[in-house]
Amino acid sequence: MKFDKKNIDYLLVDGTSYIYRSYYSFPLFKNKNNAPSGAIYGVINMLKKLSFQYPNTQKIIIFDSSKKSFRHILFKPYKKNRPTIPYNLKIQIKPLYKIINAMGFPIITIPSFEADDIIGTLAYTASSQSKSTLISTNDKDLAQLVNKNTCILENISGKILGKKEIKEKYGVLPSLIPDLLGLMGDQSDNIPGVPKIGKKTALFLLEKFGSLKNIYKNFEKVSQCTLRGAKNIAKQLIINKDLAFLSKHLATIKKNISIDKSIYKFQMSCPSMKELLYYFEYYEFYNWLKLLKEKKWIMNTNNLKKKK
Repeated sequence: MKFDKKNIDYLLVDGTSYIYRSYYSFPLFKNKNNAPSGAIYGVINMLKKLSFQYPNTQKIIIFDSSKKSFRHILFKPYKKNRPTIPYNLKIQIKPLYKIINAMGFPIITIPSFEADDIIGTLAYTASSQSKSTLISTNDKDLAQLVNKNTCILENISGKILGKKEIKEKYGVLPSLIPDLLGLMGDQSDNIPGVPKIGKKTALFLLEKFGSLKNIYKNFEKVSQCTLRGAKNIAKQLIINKDLAFLSKHLATIKKNISIDKSIYKFQMSCPSMKELLYYFEYYEFYNWLKLLKEKKWIMNTNNLKKKK
């Protein structure tokens, strides 16, 4: 799918994925006071790149809440396999938020909701208004949001993925990503899926029956499939029916969380040069400091409002 970069309305950035990618890409970055800065440097660098690539697009940066989401209530082991956030990363988050705001980007985080659900709500709202949206992420869960108005911008490859590209990459259309994860699970989020059903089997079943719901509607036909061990697969499906639908529910991104859906309120603003000078000097980002002093720093160009 090709998007005209000059006419994309919104770019929703999965800030949480940016933070972790940056932290592990630049683990040794510190200033003279030994304050870690790798995550800060990496995120700013990626946002700076996006600003050059999409100068006229409204950008919104979205982060996870520090509080547990409703998914943890539904399934206590949800994401339990993930390690505790490293201290050297944790202490970079608040100053990073301040720098992002100083760059002129709006930030959204909502208690008890993941970034995915905020992105899902904003993308759905924009799409219902026939506005084009790019979601910058490498999270496969967000692929389910792709439609005629919404695409994924892979933040590593820089590729834009529409429906066709999502099908080629994951084996199913965007709308079936939750069904796929409901069957095969998702180790990264500790979503269980159906035991002994892997990606190959899940794709076969979805190709044949169309959805998780239809698999169970046609359950008697599963054991007759040409799949190796079809009878055992059918047995696992019936034993773990509730687990399959719970897994799908956990993998389904919400599109209607309680949020001010007037996306236009989240406008970019002019960078605060004073704040950026302070932080860039403190963290010893000397090349960026030079750009600021030479007035060559990136400037957002659409619907700017001045910072007070």
